[in-house]
Amino acid sequence: MAMLQDRQNAELRKHLRLYNAAFAFTSTRVQSVGFKLGPGVHTYKVQGGFYHLIGGMEPTERQLPRFLQAYVHDAINEGLNRQMQNPNLSSAHLMTLRTILGRINPYVNVFIRAADRFATNPTEEVHICITTGRTLGNGDVHRYNAPTTNEVAMIIPGEPGKVGNRDVIVQRRYGGGLQRMNELAPSYDPLQYPLLFLAREDGWSKNLQLQNNQDGARTKVSMAAYYAQKCT
Repeated sequence: MAMLQDRQNAELRKHLRLYNAAFAFTSTRVQSVGFKLGPGVHTYKVQGGFYHLIGGMEPTERQLPRFLQAYVHDAINEGLNRQMQNPNLSSAHLMTLRTILGRINPYVNVFIRAADRFATNPTEEVHICITTGRTLGNGDVHRYNAPTTNEVAMIIPGEPGKVGNRDVIVQRRYGGGLQRMNELAPSYDPLQYPLLFLAREDGWSKNLQLQNNQDGARTKVSMAAYYAQKCT
């Protein structure tokens, strides 16, 4: 991204994780975290479970909208709410990144559509179904195509009907509280790391086909191989 290459944006590069957290749709939970700071690469240590949680589209009473709620609830003051929760970050960078995400991120678009429905009919019960069983590459296993809004999620008025076993249903209100995202879902990473997956690509999925395969026994990309390539 050109913003990161600009010398004048040293603050953006330094606090990139904080900027990502400001726009993340889901929250992260770990049992134990440790940091090792030294002259070399900083080490991020996790013991126990590491997973992402997703909540309702509306915040609880007297709380500012957080995570995906920022895109849905009080959309007029979205920028102000995000700045209030991240006072140490540049308001100009926050505004620019929000504009970019609004233009190319399919998850932002589906939540904005839900917000429009709320504004039109405040009493309507609406859910969002984040799908997990879609075929990556729009059916062509040899070519990657960025997912569209309709492929990553759908807005369901009223009570949701039949959905997949691993589909995530986002309620308008918290209801049963936070729910755990399935790590096998292609939306698992893009929802937590929107700036890392800025080009609208999906994360790892069990349907991800291995190309230029030299080993006839393998046809799918393993989770370990995917993240090894992503981190290089």
